[in-house]
Amino acid sequence: MSLIYGFLIIDLIGTFLLLLPISSKAPGAANILTCLFTATTSVTVTGLVTVDTLEHWTLFGQAVILTLIFIGGLGFMTGAAFLIILVGQELRLQNRLIVREGLGWGQLGDITTLVRKIVVFAVAIQFIGFIVLWIYWTFVRNLWEGFEIWQTLWLAFFHGISAFNNAGIEVLPNDIVGGDSMRGFAADYFTLFVFASLIFIGGTGYILWSDVWRRKNFRMLRLESKLILIGTAGLLLTGFITFAIGEWDNPGTSGDSSIVQKIADAFFHSFSARTAGFSVIDYGQASNSTDIATEMLMFIGGVSGTTAGGIKVNTFMVILIAVIATMRGRSSTNAFNVRIRPSVVQRALVLGAVSTAIVLLFAYLAQLLQSDLPFRDVFFQVISAAATVGLDTGITSQLNGAAQILIICAMFLGRFGPLSLALLMAGRQVEQRYALPAEEVRIG
Repeated sequence: MSLIYGFLIIDLIGTFLLLLPISSKAPGAANILTCLFTATTSVTVTGLVTVDTLEHWTLFGQAVILTLIFIGGLGFMTGAAFLIILVGQELRLQNRLIVREGLGWGQLGDITTLVRKIVVFAVAIQFIGFIVLWIYWTFVRNLWEGFEIWQTLWLAFFHGISAFNNAGIEVLPNDIVGGDSMRGFAADYFTLFVFASLIFIGGTGYILWSDVWRRKNFRMLRLESKLILIGTAGLLLTGFITFAIGEWDNPGTSGDSSIVQKIADAFFHSFSARTAGFSVIDYGQASNSTDIATEMLMFIGGVSGTTAGGIKVNTFMVILIAVIATMRGRSSTNAFNVRIRPSVVQRALVLGAVSTAIVLLFAYLAQLLQSDLPFRDVFFQVISAAATVGLDTGITSQLNGAAQILIICAMFLGRFGPLSLALLMAGRQVEQRYALPAEEVRIG
């Protein structure tokens, strides 16, 4: 529970800072619900916004938002552990246990080193992304003619962090780049590639790439790394194909674009739609087939212990393997000649079922609270919030107060609920030393 309490405190601090008159461009303090919504979407790295980030918030307010994004993407316990290490203190056993469970990996004796490497890795990748974007936008494309240097640096810095942390929040001047989110860069393939790379690295995380770097052979990788790589590749391919099919001839999105741009749109969508929430199209104009495919991709999300949301690729792959094993009549769940522990399979099934129930419940409540909006848009919005993706069909700014509070809860629960549930189940794992009488229950 310390994880939830820690992020709740950070969320409230962020809300308070955004309430200060110095944070808002409008006279006086901003609306408290707008501040709470913005702080929550930032710390949960979701990206849904009720007001335009550039137009509504001052530089100070944007800095608060970016700080919340960085903390939210890094993780409260990882960040707290790093601060403890930074001041020269040793991590206590309880903190090591919490950090290890939050990361889903690591030996207790190596947690200090692992935390340090994760933070250095995250900062280094974000810094590289910032430098590449600044050089390209400023000197190659010359986008910011007439801007002061600190403004060009800030634009690149903000988006390097937002992209790596899969936040989906942007402060791009629409009158220059042309369009909300990344729509003005739909034909800028280098920018799309940089964003997609940052999104991908942030959504897969240090632990996976550390394993790949050390072993350099697919057959030698840990089982989890193999499942992540196969699952991620399959989802990226699925996202590319479904988007291309759904939007190829859609005049409201990519239908009137060149073939190269259509392919680029589908490529970027396959990376961003699962976890980040940046978009090169108006999802309010997307086809129903694209919406359905995107909802499934958002629900699955990225990799455990990273900046990504959803039930996670790890969970999805374990469930998929368990389903295949059951259909084949096998009593154990195996992959690559390794047996997955029954407790892990059970936790994955529970997490998937609970997450599904939460999405359905929130969709029902959201439709009750906002019955004037189409259910298609409401359902998409709920999954986007609960999976902390941030894609929007254009209804976020139309939500009433009650619906905004519901979406706030969905974002917070979606970001920290699955992890907290996994930690709770792992902590309550009790070995049963006896077996009760068995009976058959009809299925199907």
